[in-house]
Amino acid sequence: MPIVLTHPSVLIDLTSIENLSMYNNVGLSEYSIFGVAALVILLASKKMLKESDRWGQDISSVLEMGIIPLIIAFIAILAFNIMRFVGQ
Repeated sequence: MPIVLTHPSVLIDLTSIENLSMYNNVGLSEYSIFGVAALVILLASKKMLKESDRWGQDISSVLEMGIIPLIIAFIAILAFNIMRFVGQ
């Protein structure tokens, strides 16, 4: 006979407790690769635009506003993956 805990709002069948998991898979989104790709594209754009005649302070500021947060995110992704690898 299964044991059932009752509460006014919840019924839990303890015979199927093996299906419940206490492990929460916390990790990076599978879409973090888009952030890395955006960083590579912005860095390549900056490199190409520096050599062109259109380079100016405005373009430099716009690119830096996009590059700096993406570099921080890239470092965080890299650190998380290293810690996850070392922890295995």
